[in-house]
Amino acid sequence: MAGQRLSPVTQSTAMRVVAIFAILAIVGLGVWLWSNSRADASPFVSGESSDSPDGRTAPTVVDVLCDANFTLQVSSDTVAATASGVAVRVTSEAPAGAYLNYGFGGELMPASPETWMLAAPVGEFQMSCSTLEQEGAVVSVGVVDPGHHWSDRTPASLGCPIGGVPSWAVSGGTGATPEDAVAQLIANFTDAGVSPALTRFEHAQSGYPETSNQTWVIGTADATFMTAVVTEVDTGYSAEPDFLCAASPWTAAATT
Repeated sequence: MAGQRLSPVTQSTAMRVVAIFAILAIVGLGVWLWSNSRADASPFVSGESSDSPDGRTAPTVVDVLCDANFTLQVSSDTVAATASGVAVRVTSEAPAGAYLNYGFGGELMPASPETWMLAAPVGEFQMSCSTLEQEGAVVSVGVVDPGHHWSDRTPASLGCPIGGVPSWAVSGGTGATPEDAVAQLIANFTDAGVSPALTRFEHAQSGYPETSNQTWVIGTADATFMTAVVTEVDTGYSAEPDFLCAASPWTAAATT
């Protein structure tokens, strides 16, 4: 009714209602500011990439600890690949002789922490630590590749489908560069009188471009013959014969 004044009790109730709404507004504003300040926070350790499946920042090194009970602990469930591969910083508290198994290989765990570069492809890879007598549970880590380092190329991309794994009697080659090491390996085959005469070699460009283990394809001018594994060593590079190719023509133009 126009001009009617509220009673003291009604005024007091109205003031309490206004105060409650004011407090709720302040609390809501605080929650909104806090949640927005956390929106970009990452649960991972520092890293350079931001292309993990859930949009979080993935580290470029994952810490891996194998404890005395063969329980494997990892610092992140996602890691970003680099041009040299996937970096794994390994620490072992397990008994001497324990191995870190990583699906496509395995190595004896070091007595002191070391960083290993693994050729794990994009996707999930699994790790566990074990001895001959005991093995711990498997842990999965996802590899993302925002830098597009990984290549799915294989020797078959150059015309070398794998045809056999012989016991090679020819020694490997060494050199200051991968090309020099492969050239020396070819010279060793020539000196051994192996036929056909090998004259061409190509880097398969498979996996990661700066990995310490590279695959090369060797053959004649017209056909592929075998693959070689080129490894970085203290004095340069070494090249060891690996697989025979199934008789096939090259499928790429020569680059050497």
